[in-house]
Amino acid sequence: MSIQSAISPAPRVSAQNVIDVCGMPYAVAQPLIYAATTRLAIGQQVRVLADTDPSAMMRAVAFQLRDAISWRFETDGKLWQIDIRPRAEAEAKDVVDLLTWDHYRLDCQFADILAAANQNRITDAETLFSDYWIGLRRHVHLENNILGPILGGGEIKGPLADMLLEHDSIIVQSKLVEETLMEKDYGMLPAICAVLSGSLAKHENREENTLFPIWQTTDNSDRGRAAEFLARSKEVLAGAEDQQVNGIFPGCDR
Repeated sequence: MSIQSAISPAPRVSAQNVIDVCGMPYAVAQPLIYAATTRLAIGQQVRVLADTDPSAMMRAVAFQLRDAISWRFETDGKLWQIDIRPRAEAEAKDVVDLLTWDHYRLDCQFADILAAANQNRITDAETLFSDYWIGLRRHVHLENNILGPILGGGEIKGPLADMLLEHDSIIVQSKLVEETLMEKDYGMLPAICAVLSGSLAKHENREENTLFPIWQTTDNSDRGRAAEFLARSKEVLAGAEDQQVNGIFPGCDR
């Protein structure tokens, strides 16, 4: 049975999250898909119907969303059916894919911290920061001490050196947030969080565009090692090396 016959006609945007962009120009279809997928939650899905190959358009949407979505399609040559889900439900392809997703996850956490600080929801900010802080230290440990020494990028001068320097600054700024919460200096919290938020965004953009392409090429040159790196990286981000993480990047005494 062809996809055309298997799929019942759908309105442009249906209550069942089906978007029909058949006949639409790229400039109209892409913003519509972006708007429908920008706030996808775990367990949700958007289905898109198109009458031309959607690959370029979907890559553009994924780029706009910093790869926060995963997508796949089927086609009979006349109709394309694209299923879009949150990136968190997809398996990482390699360590760079995993790290890029973890950037997005940390960004979302810190955006919630900043919102809580601005709204004086201090208890929420403290809870959210606790999760962010251990997640950040796991991420930095993974990049600094496990991936960087092998995947390279210029430890003395180059993207890897930039990453290490920026990590030091971000750890210091994060400790300042922790100290501010501990000292209950809540009036300073929004400003300190805003500075750190800007540092994170600048760092992640630089890292993803300069260092990660180098790492991806090196990583994929040895598929056996790549599989081992991916498995260990998942374990580190899940907390398997927290004793070591806390030793390298200790938090404030509580």
